[in-house]
Amino acid sequence: MKALIITYYWPPAGGSGVQRWLYFVKYLEDFGIEPVVFTVANPNYPIVDPSLDALIPKDIEVIRQKIWEP
Repeated sequence: MKALIITYYWPPAGGSGVQRWLYFVKYLEDFGIEPVVFTVANPNYPIVDPSLDALIPKDIEVIRQKIWEP
């Protein structure tokens, strides 16, 4: 089974909101669910933490789409 995760906050963004989705995606695989992350390609994050990139599971699909910021 697959699950689509739609989120604005995804690494390299920093903060608690990013970690919530990052660990959620990581542990979904333990329950036999394959996550697919849909996020933005051109974000404007107030906090950036590039070290979180290392925590993204290597086998998940991340789809990035450009958006227009309001």
